[in-house]
Amino acid sequence: MDLLKILQKRSRLFYLSLLFLGMINALWSAALLLFINGKIAGEHASFLNNDDWRIYVVLIVISFFTARYFQKYMISLTYDLGNELNLSVFQRLRFSNYEAYLKLGEERVRTVMSDVVILQRFPQVFIESFNAGVMVLIGLGYLFWINMLNAFIVSVVLLLLGAIYYLRNMAIQKDLSAARDLANVYQQNVNDFLRGFKEVKMSADRSDTIYDQFLVPNRSKVKALTVKSITRLMGNELIGTYCWYVMIGVVLFLIPVMQKNANDHGGSFIVTLLFLMGPVAVVITQIKEFTLMRIAMNRIQEFNTLLHSASSGQLNHGSEMPVGEAFESIRFENVEYEYFDAKRKETFRLQPLNLEIRKGDSLFVTGGNGSGKSTFIQLLSGLYTPMSGTIYWNDIPVTPEHYAWYRNQLSCIFTDCYLPGENYDGFQLSRNNEQLMLLIEKMQLSDVIAIDEQHNRISNQLSKGQQKRLALIYLLLENKEVIVLDEWAAEQDPVFRGVFYKEIIPALKRDGKTVIAVTHDDQYFHCAEKVVRFDFGKISDIHINESLLTKEAFHSL
Repeated sequence: MDLLKILQKRSRLFYLSLLFLGMINALWSAALLLFINGKIAGEHASFLNNDDWRIYVVLIVISFFTARYFQKYMISLTYDLGNELNLSVFQRLRFSNYEAYLKLGEERVRTVMSDVVILQRFPQVFIESFNAGVMVLIGLGYLFWINMLNAFIVSVVLLLLGAIYYLRNMAIQKDLSAARDLANVYQQNVNDFLRGFKEVKMSADRSDTIYDQFLVPNRSKVKALTVKSITRLMGNELIGTYCWYVMIGVVLFLIPVMQKNANDHGGSFIVTLLFLMGPVAVVITQIKEFTLMRIAMNRIQEFNTLLHSASSGQLNHGSEMPVGEAFESIRFENVEYEYFDAKRKETFRLQPLNLEIRKGDSLFVTGGNGSGKSTFIQLLSGLYTPMSGTIYWNDIPVTPEHYAWYRNQLSCIFTDCYLPGENYDGFQLSRNNEQLMLLIEKMQLSDVIAIDEQHNRISNQLSKGQQKRLALIYLLLENKEVIVLDEWAAEQDPVFRGVFYKEIIPALKRDGKTVIAVTHDDQYFHCAEKVVRFDFGKISDIHINESLLTKEAFHSL
């Protein structure tokens, strides 16, 4: 990631503006030194013809308005860069595959967002450093002009300071990088604490463990590393400041003893050194900022690399499949998938799966924990891609560039479904929507639903079972032909569970929908045309309900 190229992309005049700023600062710095030292020495340049004060005023005005322009320019660039980096994270994520996101984890996404906040300061830090660097170069040039030996000593001291800062900065960067790694772990601990707060409250041992053995040690390590790093950084600044004082002392006391006529330009030399203290201090201070930015940039590059290597790398929704508008079938042909189960510390493998689901089918999927049914649903929904074998839509292979289109043909409610606070699907959520009000009534939510017509949304402050019903309403408003429900009925009360199996699913079939539902409610298995059972990563049984099955409604290879 080349931040200078990004800045140039955001502003075509970036380098030209930077050159203009450098020229103005160089002119102002040189003139300021000439004027001040000339006045101290009681001299003025002959070519000015006593107009030095007018030129001084003109330079002040030019410098002020130049600085003001670059303040606005810098602010604009800073937030442009921040927005671009921030949105680029979500842009890459939304076009990545689900497996890539799982490998990264929510914690890494959140910490990389904090890295973006650090990086967006780059324009300000870079321009300030550039400005200070120009002033340092002009000051050093002036020193060489009035006394080469003294200027050489100052240059050597500056080079030594630079070497010291570089070596100390390597250790600082290592510690700050370690603290950044601990931030990833901390985000995970915080997520566990907040999202599992009920579980934390239910066990004193669990509460003590997460606090005493995870949160406290993590923060203690981060504090130690941060204090150590900041102490070193402040030490750098202190060393730089007092080295400057030592140089002034050398010019005041040592050089006059060693050199004749050393005092001829002693006053000018001291003034120039004092002039340089400010710009040098800026450069020293910005070293810390550049260190933090380098760490942040490395982390973002690592994030992008992992996301790119784990996904197709395409920043688009792929292409549509060359199929007719009407859905006919989804077919699994020798589909295999495997992953490492971190909780069980073993590799789970879904054995070659051959299955066909045709238009209008009602299919129940069942099986114990670790049987493969959830993996099947992830493959069916297009969130997982097969490691071998092929999934067909209307007898046409679903290839990587078609997966976004394929997912868009299905409506899914997962067992851990999330209801957003905003209406991202653009539904008309108002009481004037007859279909919406009819669905709310069918889902028995009329007395609990709060419709915010002003913001076109519905409150999601509902029980888990009611949230699942609201999610089903949204799913039906999508009006897609294939519906996937992962343990949807698990949080429903017994009465509404019966409504779901005996009324809602038959109604969906009458509307021509294809329904695939994961369920453990064996007392309702008769409500489906087919019941597919998974055990140990493979289909162990397919039960056909002859009374519901229509001719050629389902085929198993």
